[in-house]
Amino acid sequence: MVGNQSVQQTRVLTWFAALLFAALLVLCVPMFIRMPLATDVVLYDLQAKTVLNGGTLYKDIFETNLPGIVWLHMLIRPLIGMSSDALRIIDLLIFSGSALLLMFWNRRNQASVTALLWIGIALFAFYFSITEWCHFQRDTIILFPALTALWLRRKQIDRVLETQQSGTEISLSAVWGWAFLEGLCWATAFWIKPFVAVPALCVWCGSMYLMRQPRKLLVDFSGLLLGGLVLGAAGIIWMWQTGAWSWFYDTFTEWNPEYVESRTAGWNSLRFAQFLYRFYPWFLLHLVAVPLALSTLWTCWKTRRQSQANLAISQRDSLLLALMYLGWLFQSYAFQHLFDYVHPPSNLLAIGVIGVYLSNRIHQQSLNWYWNTGIALFAFLAVLSFPNFKPERIQLWQTCVLNSSDLQLKSKLALMVQVDWDDLAAVKTFLETQQLKDHELHCYNSTLVYLYPELNIEPATRYVFFDSILIFCPSHRRELLKSINESSQKFIVTDLLESGFDRETALARSENSKQITPPAYPVSLKGAYPWSQPVVFRAGRYLVHQVHRPLGRFTGNGYIPTEEQVQAFARQQKLQKEKSDTASPVEN
Repeated sequence: MVGNQSVQQTRVLTWFAALLFAALLVLCVPMFIRMPLATDVVLYDLQAKTVLNGGTLYKDIFETNLPGIVWLHMLIRPLIGMSSDALRIIDLLIFSGSALLLMFWNRRNQASVTALLWIGIALFAFYFSITEWCHFQRDTIILFPALTALWLRRKQIDRVLETQQSGTEISLSAVWGWAFLEGLCWATAFWIKPFVAVPALCVWCGSMYLMRQPRKLLVDFSGLLLGGLVLGAAGIIWMWQTGAWSWFYDTFTEWNPEYVESRTAGWNSLRFAQFLYRFYPWFLLHLVAVPLALSTLWTCWKTRRQSQANLAISQRDSLLLALMYLGWLFQSYAFQHLFDYVHPPSNLLAIGVIGVYLSNRIHQQSLNWYWNTGIALFAFLAVLSFPNFKPERIQLWQTCVLNSSDLQLKSKLALMVQVDWDDLAAVKTFLETQQLKDHELHCYNSTLVYLYPELNIEPATRYVFFDSILIFCPSHRRELLKSINESSQKFIVTDLLESGFDRETALARSENSKQITPPAYPVSLKGAYPWSQPVVFRAGRYLVHQVHRPLGRFTGNGYIPTEEQVQAFARQQKLQKEKSDTASPVEN
């Protein structure tokens, strides 16, 4: 009788979790699909379009990363079109693949269906709660091939240890073949973002510890290495044949060192606090997952030290996932920037680590009261902060189901206000009246990149994120100045907020009805690109400048100059006029 009641209770909990999971998807998927794309994603679209139209990556359009993400856009965009909604559907499918691999990781260790469903709910709830800055980004995309490689690694360890225990001999060609396939998966992720090498190394070192068969390990390593080299060679051949290799080499040797060094300035206490706020309460999971992962490593080492027997399957699985998580968490904080899109994979892996531990404890019926209390408290915090439970977003659900996204809908669904979508739509409307052709529009700030696909035109220069490159690569100003002088641009769009003004100053209106720009704007500035170009239209923080040549030169660090800088710039111009023609035309 007691057994029947227990089965009935388990069945009820399973159906409850399944219905909750389904309700979460029904509520969130339509709003997720209609959200805007991040600026980086739009840039990759532009790069893919350039190459598909016969251009050369790195030469005709600038890029500081490996080309893997551009290849992905080149692969899927001809199939799905240029719709942002379609790309977000692909993003959801890739993420769902990663989520399923994490959900079923512990299934063979008697994890219940209910436990799998709750892990899935946590994974999807997290992904639906983070900003559009994190969606279809390289770090989250590479989690799928990396987890696929992790599953292959686990299967490889199983084959080797099971044949050892049974006294049979596994074919070395089989060991090599599966390792080769795993190497292809890691290399796929590497071409998109090379930092995946850190968790890959951690996982392979863990497999060395588990297998301890030098001959098979050597064969295994050769297969892994060759799989990576084959895909690496294929990528290099593509770049060589398309003419991108020399430009790729120049970018990574001449531009990237300065770019990477400049980006380290982003690590400061204020930005870190803002980062934690945007990931609240999910960042708290690391406070639990890190001790659990370290405890798993300690327990496995202690068990193996006390006995030469192989670890149990559940211990091996926990060890591999813990190594993957710790390696990913380490590289994201030690080697990468404090950008939101870098960190979702470590949070997803943290959910996996905690989920495996809890499913094992539940199976053993040893979940203590403090675990139950902690889970309930975290769930309460997650529900309170979940963006899609806010009334103003729920009201948009029907609109998201029945309509495709436009700039106005995106403005209401955006979780991170990097763009004032209504004002950007006004700029788009104005520029449409100008009948611009390719290369006649220059979006000075990175946040304006959306205008290119909206107007279906190509950028004026190959430096799409112009202001970022100007700020982070100051020694290359000569190349940037040359690119704008040689371009056929007729209009420039600038973003006052991204160019140094605070929001209040950027949105302020002058008492002079003839002055379009804000009162603080240096209207008397002469010869400073792009600020001295006449403003012909304004929408909020956005200015549209009509190009009059000569274009001028750069002042300061790429932001709107202050009045003091205006005066200093005027003095420098006067002095340079008095100098010989051999003087440098570029401001340092």
